[in-house]
Amino acid sequence: MRGKFLFISVLILLVAGCTNGKIARTMEYYVLDYTSPGFKAGTRLEEVLKVERFSVAQLFNSNAMVYKTDSLAIHTFPHNLWRVNPGDLVTDFLIRDLRHAGLFRAIFSYRDPETTRFALEGSVVEFLEIRQEGNRKALLTICVTLLDMNQKEIPKKIIFQKNYSYAAQCEEKGPEGLARGLSESMERLSGQIAGDVYHTIRSLNPQ
Repeated sequence: MRGKFLFISVLILLVAGCTNGKIARTMEYYVLDYTSPGFKAGTRLEEVLKVERFSVAQLFNSNAMVYKTDSLAIHTFPHNLWRVNPGDLVTDFLIRDLRHAGLFRAIFSYRDPETTRFALEGSVVEFLEIRQEGNRKALLTICVTLLDMNQKEIPKKIIFQKNYSYAAQCEEKGPEGLARGLSESMERLSGQIAGDVYHTIRSLNPQ
């Protein structure tokens, strides 16, 4: 179930050109927020998975909240930002969801020093609102690669590489609608990724 988006408002005073003129401007910072996807009960694997920090396509490699119009022009909301980089948002929420699912003995993050046999790498390819003919959708595309680190040759390390994409309807206009929409998109893709990784690793280690 999709939760409410969260935002943090920070008041920033911008000093104008005149001596005592000050303009108060509020910046709003947004993050994703949703309930971790549920999974059908399954046998927990005694494997450990490490999720590496996801990279981000350069167009979205900032805290800007991006949207694209019918003219293909790229815009950003002037006084609204993501609280952290989209790559970190996606990585941290995926780690949270994998831990919540309980499908593996443990889930390590890129911040942990431990090495594991299985590692999940990825990239945020698209993270924006698409506006076409009055319709608004929150598009999230993620490319993930599951690796077997016990293999020495790079081609043999790659177990699978797959693109995941979903565009949720933005029910509201503006950054609030985008935050809600991308939360829904992330919820959908997180569940798909977790399921695929689990079933793939289980097939390599039948119990």
